[in-house]
Amino acid sequence: MKTFFSLIFWSLISLGVGCFFLVGAWGAYADYHRIQNYSGQATGHVTKKHFQATTDGGGNYFVEYRFVPASGYKVCTTSSISKQQWDALKINDKLQVRYDPSNHTHNIPMYGGSPSLIIAFFMLILGAVFIIFGISRFYSSFNKR
Repeated sequence: MKTFFSLIFWSLISLGVGCFFLVGAWGAYADYHRIQNYSGQATGHVTKKHFQATTDGGGNYFVEYRFVPASGYKVCTTSSISKQQWDALKINDKLQVRYDPSNHTHNIPMYGGSPSLIIAFFMLILGAVFIIFGISRFYSSFNKR
């Protein structure tokens, strides 16, 4: 009886992890699709770089930039980028910016930081593996009983 509950417990944990990965895959795909619909492009200029330390010893790298979309209004914003990109950029460097023409606050530097379909696919595969494993453990627990 103790083995039965142990198998049920681990199958439920596996199903939960699988669902977590599937939700993450959907979110990564939705971000990728949203960014692909950003049809506006402009040249921006880096105005500031800063680093925010985290408690685990790592950190987040941010770049502040400004650009002028087709509407003519200057937009100043901040975006998170990778450490390699942060190291390569200098203040007053130019970078390409993609933005949503209907809402200029929705923008992303083309220098990096955009979501990838590879990540969404990888998370989808991991989620499917965990769910299949959880379902198989769940059925095997009832067969052993």
